[in-house]
Amino acid sequence: PNLHCDLSAGSGYTALDRDHEFTYRFLIAYQDRCFFGRDDFDGKLYELLQSLSLPRDVLGKILGGNAQRLVPGT
Repeated sequence: PNLHCDLSAGSGYTALDRDHEFTYRFLIAYQDRCFFGRDDFDGKLYELLQSLSLPRDVLGKILGGNAQRLVPGT
C-alpha cells in the first residue's frame, strides 16, 4: 500500500504506450498510487493519458490529486 508510481520519465511513457488496454486497466486499478510528472518538455504523456478516456475522477487523481494528498498544502 505504500508503493507509488511516478510516470514522469520517458520510460514511464514508453511502458504506458505499449498496450493501451492494459494501461487503462492498470491506471484504474492503481489510480490512488500513480503520479503524473513532466520530466520531458513535450506533452506526450499528458496526451496519452487524455487519449485513454479514463474516468474524470481517475484522471484528476493521476494529474494532481494524488500528489496533493501525499503532500498537503502544496
